[in-house]
Amino acid sequence: MITPKNYLRQVLISCVIVSLIFLFSPFTSSAEDIEWMEVSKTSNEFIFIDPNSINYNNRGFLSVITKYSKVNPEDQKIINTDSFLMAIDCENRLFTKLPVNGQIKRVTNWENPKNDILIKRTIINSCSY
Repeated sequence: MITPKNYLRQVLISCVIVSLIFLFSPFTSSAEDIEWMEVSKTSNEFIFIDPNSINYNNRGFLSVITKYSKVNPEDQKIINTDSFLMAIDCENRLFTKLPVNGQIKRVTNWENPKNDILIKRTIINSCSY
């Protein structure tokens, strides 16, 4: 029969082993592992994409994880950064922004970038993949 003390010791040892496996696992991934590629910029805004996240669905729409950064033009310090999933209709040059974990199947409203040169360049450069 296992005593409560031995049972607690076995549980503790098991927890430590599982924690070490996850801690030193080569399969861990983080935001720092992404090699962001600049695809569009203005004097105070940048858009980067994760080229490894580019995916085309069966309807030909592209999805890519993007990072938008706004910088102070005087000292080039980052003011704001936001990541999102961008769905792109390359043929018609339309786009929509979704949460990073969003699904391109759920797109209901496509937007025309009109006078947004930052988004236009992002669409053109992302669709070249």
